[in-house]
Amino acid sequence: MEALRMIEEFPEQFRKLECDSLNLEDYEGVLFSGMGGSGMVGDFMKLFLKSDRPVLSLRGYELPAFVKKNWLLVCTSYSGNTEETISVLEEAVRRGIRTVCVSSGGRLKEIAERERLVHLPLLQGYPPRYALGFMLSALLCLFGMKAEVERLREHLAKSKERIREEAKGLAEGMFTYLPVVYGTPLTEPVAFRWKTQINENSKTLCYNAFLPEMHHNEVVGLDNPQIRNLCIFTLLYDPEDHTRILKRVEITEHIFKELGVVLRLLKGEGQNLMERLLYLTYLGDWVSLHLSDIYGQDPLPVKVIDFIKRSLV
Repeated sequence: MEALRMIEEFPEQFRKLECDSLNLEDYEGVLFSGMGGSGMVGDFMKLFLKSDRPVLSLRGYELPAFVKKNWLLVCTSYSGNTEETISVLEEAVRRGIRTVCVSSGGRLKEIAERERLVHLPLLQGYPPRYALGFMLSALLCLFGMKAEVERLREHLAKSKERIREEAKGLAEGMFTYLPVVYGTPLTEPVAFRWKTQINENSKTLCYNAFLPEMHHNEVVGLDNPQIRNLCIFTLLYDPEDHTRILKRVEITEHIFKELGVVLRLLKGEGQNLMERLLYLTYLGDWVSLHLSDIYGQDPLPVKVIDFIKRSLV
């Protein structure tokens, strides 16, 4: 199966890309623009970049007014043809904002060449959601973290069989239930990745909520046993989360125990935040693939998304 091959090869996507590194200190802020699987990399980079400058991730058509000429815009679209990202790029060109483009080709590359912008090329032939490692590696290298890219490849390759086996059990528990994947401030992009991978690969619904916000609304919904019994709950967290967040993780676990409902608590394995988050990300990818097999679904086609794109022409 093609999807199986691509997920098997995920660790190998973490390869150094030869490019000039940028210094965050040269900019007042950085904005990452992307959608879907391509937009995910901006969410991760917000966590990985250490800076006193604002680092933001944008999904949508409009470049915010506060992004001025002293900002850096990074547009990522695996296909190079994502209309929201192209809209943001064209507005940046009109405003004269320095921009880096990341794609496997498409209009993003054409505009970058026309406007003499930096373009980082990606290997072609992958659905965007299966190319996360390529895109993330490119951005890590862009910001001078080439050594981290090598370490991520080694860590994921070493952990692959353990991750794959753990994912099988997690997927079996999700069968016929609505997966609910909770996250914390540090695991939010990973929890969202779990959701989108389950949506697209497993062809089933899944939803997220996040600490601390869910303690102000979501938890009250658990009072309804008719609905909560239709769901299976997972909470992703990281030991580096704020101490009050970790306390909230404990409280959440207690709430579920009092209700007699299973809450699976998961944290990644690794020596630093980057390794742990990519470990959890890879785990979620395998969960979605196993779940697609259990449901008898082909993980690759996304017919509804294709219909939407055709309808927008």
